[in-house]
Amino acid sequence: MSDTQNDAVELFEQFIDLYFASVYSAVSRLTGLTEQHAIEAITLDIFVNLWKNSETLFSEVRPPAFIYKIMLPHIFAYLQEHESENRAQLLKDILLIDPAHYEKGAPSTTDLPD
Repeated sequence: MSDTQNDAVELFEQFIDLYFASVYSAVSRLTGLTEQHAIEAITLDIFVNLWKNSETLFSEVRPPAFIYKIMLPHIFAYLQEHESENRAQLLKDILLIDPAHYEKGAPSTTDLPD
């Protein structure tokens, strides 16, 4: 790995240390999950997606807002897969989210919300 790649990995490790607990907690609250394994799996999926988009992430002025953009599709995808339509609708009503942020499922590196 080059020095630049090592720096990026190191920076992302620090990012994980800083935000893991907050993302984990948000996943738990928004999905209503209590099972640690399931919460961790969704949280890790979110961080994998953040890593795939690390250039955008690290150029953001407000990383928490970018995390939120990445996290919401994962939350709604989970709720849809587990037929939690009532909870999904409640979140849509409470969070006043643009449907583009949850209707497509988990974002890919080329399909991030604006």
